[in-house]
Amino acid sequence: MATADSGELVVTPEQVVAREARIRPRLGLAALAAAIFTVVSNLVQNLALADGPKVNEIDALRDAAGEPLGRPGLASDAVLYLHDHAAGLILAIVLQALVYVAIGVVLLALLRMTLDRGGRAPRPTRFLVVLGPALAAIGGLVRIGGLLANASDFASSSDQGTKAAHDVTTNGSVLVAGTLAGQLGILALAAAVVLVALAAMRVGLLTRFVGVLGAIVGVLQILGPLSTGSFIVTAFWLAMVGMLFLGRWPSGMPPAWEAGAARPWPTQQEIREQREQARAARGGGRGGGGATAAPAPAPTTPAAGPAAPSPATSARKKRKRRA
Repeated sequence: MATADSGELVVTPEQVVAREARIRPRLGLAALAAAIFTVVSNLVQNLALADGPKVNEIDALRDAAGEPLGRPGLASDAVLYLHDHAAGLILAIVLQALVYVAIGVVLLALLRMTLDRGGRAPRPTRFLVVLGPALAAIGGLVRIGGLLANASDFASSSDQGTKAAHDVTTNGSVLVAGTLAGQLGILALAAAVVLVALAAMRVGLLTRFVGVLGAIVGVLQILGPLSTGSFIVTAFWLAMVGMLFLGRWPSGMPPAWEAGAARPWPTQQEIREQREQARAARGGGRGGGGATAAPAPAPTTPAAGPAAPSPATSARKKRKRRA
């Protein structure tokens, strides 16, 4: 590796490509695994909660009025259901934590590749990439641990009224700490996904579609349960990033991957100018394929004067004059 006059290490594009070639297969597999785990974790969680008891508005009004519900508390059945299906919930959260870790690894590598190509990202981007996935993963695990611990205490308690059931999902230092850490981690992760995806798109590592979709995925992390099917969009984006790392993009790899340097996508103005130049070139080709000789003008004949009289006509006129 060469060294600049200032003493800083200079990394050439060839060195960038060679270094990335060693790690890209592992990163591609990590992104694909994260896509699969995203779908599986959501399916496991939905199956675990599919038959859970629901609290309807009528029961809530009856409980508020002090009428008997036929069970100890308003949400007592729901809490007991969580306790009985703890294994499925733990599996779903563990898979989701692995997804967060894999996303952090992928984002960190993509950020470095972007910076190696002269790309720019806001200063706290690297901090968000490291902090976000770590907090989201740890927070999710701590929260589910606190929630299931409260549910276990509730199941063995003699007080299973409405207030006790409500305390299961809101009280406890472990539960509160896990919830707070998880929310902060999700916010940081969302910002990291948006910043890295857009920065990588600007240097040409991600196509415009994948870059914009990455920004959408970041927003969906914040919306969470409010965005139906958001995990499918996240899994789809991770799968596309994995295909890029593996060099298996269907329409051909973006040039920036093999060049080891930035290859920005043309702007809309540049695309319009290229189209106009191509259109003008096609028009010039049709009219400038060699000078063609102008058609020769049709020969002109002099204007014909009055027709000369025939000899017979002249003789008749002379006889009339003599007469």
